[in-house]
Amino acid sequence: MNLRFLFIIVFTFFCNKAFGFEKFNLNDIDPYENIIVEDMFEPLKVTGDALPWQLFGKTKEVEDCTIDKDGFDYCLIKPIYDDKIKKYNGETVTIMGYMFPLEESEKQRKFLIGPYPLSCPFHYHVGPSQVIEIKSDNPVDFSFDPITIKGKLKIKFNEETGSFFYLETIKS
Repeated sequence: MNLRFLFIIVFTFFCNKAFGFEKFNLNDIDPYENIIVEDMFEPLKVTGDALPWQLFGKTKEVEDCTIDKDGFDYCLIKPIYDDKIKKYNGETVTIMGYMFPLEESEKQRKFLIGPYPLSCPFHYHVGPSQVIEIKSDNPVDFSFDPITIKGKLKIKFNEETGSFFYLETIKS
């Protein structure tokens, strides 16, 4: 019995190192360090006539803060659109990306699409210049895989939602 116990202790000690288990120290974590999804993954490489995500990424994000009538700070992230993306305003374009559902349904009429796969069920971990809000008359089946959609691109800042880009009347 003692030999079996000793074997378990020795095995646990050596497997600890062999399987890469390390002591975790909370002091090693910087709470102010931002983990940015764009730094961890490459954006989706689009194919065919789909607009490249780098084109949307050229939109600058500027913080605009004011004080409201009650004396509270009111800050927004507003866009400064690059001329290369402005030329697509009102045009029918093809977008390829990952869905972020906004409805509790297998079929989505309103959802977000971006160049990175989902990493959190609560919000997309990229800035608004890398997300397009989709509004569809026809429901689209949810997918974890990239989808390709076509529609009219609207380049317009929406203060309420924080969206910089919209795609309307799409076809799967």
